[in-house]
Amino acid sequence: MHRLIQKMRPYLLAWLRRSRSGPASLVRRLSYKDMKRATDGFRRIIYSNTHGAAYRARFQDGEVALVKEVKDLNQGKDKFFKEVQLLGQLHHRHLLALKGFSIGCKRLLVFDNIENGSLKEHLNDPLKTPLNWNTRLQIAIGVAAALEYLLLFSNPPIYHVSISASNVMLDENYTAKIVWTMHVET
Repeated sequence: MHRLIQKMRPYLLAWLRRSRSGPASLVRRLSYKDMKRATDGFRRIIYSNTHGAAYRARFQDGEVALVKEVKDLNQGKDKFFKEVQLLGQLHHRHLLALKGFSIGCKRLLVFDNIENGSLKEHLNDPLKTPLNWNTRLQIAIGVAAALEYLLLFSNPPIYHVSISASNVMLDENYTAKIVWTMHVET
């Protein structure tokens, strides 16, 4: 089975590139000052883990976004820019789209806004309405589809992905969207 996938991979990638509609989105660079203002001085924390924190940002034009801090201290600027470039090329229904980045005291990635927060909030918060089993199954299928895309259809294939309930975000229809960063090998 693995050999079949390796043989078919170039054809599937070519089909995937042809099937995408519209121009590739550009990742814009934002000022650190604007990021600090939009996140209220980095006080609007959505979640925090060993890889960094995620913040809710509201920009002056009214746009709301998820801002993720990249805490890899061993990563130089070149590696960070390479990561931004690769993340900007990934497009899938179950991955959060990278919209921008910022470098200052913190290295920040800006993703699409998510209406319903993280899966962790829905599983652990007693004040939230519990997710029904059909919704939970759809979330699991969405996460599996995102992992399949990263492993089989992204170029280069992404093998090292850490998935937790904190980085599985839910949109207004409770569709799972993974927010993550990868660490580029040189």
